Amino acid sequence: MNRRIATASLVLASLLLPAAAMAQLRTQVVATGLSNPVAFVVDPVDPSTFYVVEQRGTIRTVRNNAVATTFALDIRSQISAGGERGLLGMAFSPDAAESRRVFVNFTNPEGHTVVARYTRDAQGRFEAASRFDLMWPDGRRLIEQPFSNHNGGHLAFGPDGYLYIGLGDGGSGGDPLNHAQNPNQLLGKMLRIDVGVPESDSRGYRVPEDNPFVDRQPIAALTEIWAFGLRNPWRYSFDDWTRGGTGALVIADVGQTAREEVNWEPRGAGGRNYGWRLREGRAAYDARQPAAYLPLTEPIHDYPRSDGMSVTGGLVYRGAALPQMFNGRYFFADYVAGRVFTIGVSLDDNQEATAVDLLELTTILGGTTELGLISSFGADADGEMYIVSYSRGRVLKVVP
Repeated sequence: MNRRIATASLVLASLLLPAAAMAQLRTQVVATGLSNPVAFVVDPVDPSTFYVVEQRGTIRTVRNNAVATTFALDIRSQISAGGERGLLGMAFSPDAAESRRVFVNFTNPEGHTVVARYTRDAQGRFEAASRFDLMWPDGRRLIEQPFSNHNGGHLAFGPDGYLYIGLGDGGSGGDPLNHAQNPNQLLGKMLRIDVGVPESDSRGYRVPEDNPFVDRQPIAALTEIWAFGLRNPWRYSFDDWTRGGTGALVIADVGQTAREEVNWEPRGAGGRNYGWRLREGRAAYDARQPAAYLPLTEPIHDYPRSDGMSVTGGLVYRGAALPQMFNGRYFFADYVAGRVFTIGVSLDDNQEATAVDLLELTTILGGTTELGLISSFGADADGEMYIVSYSRGRVLKVVP
């Protein structure tokens, strides 16, 4: 074989390898018959069990691919649900094996955000009498929502053991009250709190001493705030540090009229301003009022509304079952379009990321009819990936 033919063969092989690896992916139904599921959480005590959060106000237990007929939690009478309201998030405390604590995020009957702590019993059910609503800086056990949309709702614990709470800007359109840049508002922010407090603690949390605004620099702001400038963070995750990941926080933020975005935050890099409402993705939006502080941090990836209209954040894959090419890639979806994508992540010496090699997996994973409207992703105890189909009421595992 001459050198020209050999070179052409190598180039062709390099182009075909990703396609061949992608073609090995498919989805497998592991739970069905669910009512508008919005989150998937693995039981840290029993890896064969996971919980599915249903927007209407219930949490279902799934064990060995069988959905329990009874609810682990049923607070339908205590919340408002529908549209963007409801029971929206759940996270186990890092010490759940000992403390039995679990946290949920929901909108109360008036539509305001509540983050509540529960204790699980020996059967894994939430003890109704154990409910404790966290108390915020204004002395109330709720975060007031002026409109019905953009509630955020996701909860996740980071590699530091602290609870991260993503809050939307309060709703309507265009952040009319400028919450996302207001240092005296929790809305439009990522919060970070220490919930490892005694049962007797009246607030239910402490502010970590290394939160970015504790020293009132670069501005005086509520000390619970970890980051500014979010519109509606619909799912975020940490690159699994227990499986070789960097611990980075990856936030998907839903756009207004033009762009959807994915933000990358290296581990521990708090105090960033992601730009809303001055910026929508990488595009200018509304600069009538100045930023709370500069610089603004641009997303590592954004896409136009012609490709989708509501990003659903996923995860950096760190499992072992899928082809090696997917390890370290970020997976996400678009809720409205029913499409699934993955991007490679190129890191510099400071762990700052550049997105590379965008691939679409929708057809390979079964197509939009099979996937439905995708509300969330999850990972099991082995780091394998799951997709939550809101409209089809089921959970799908991504398998080779």
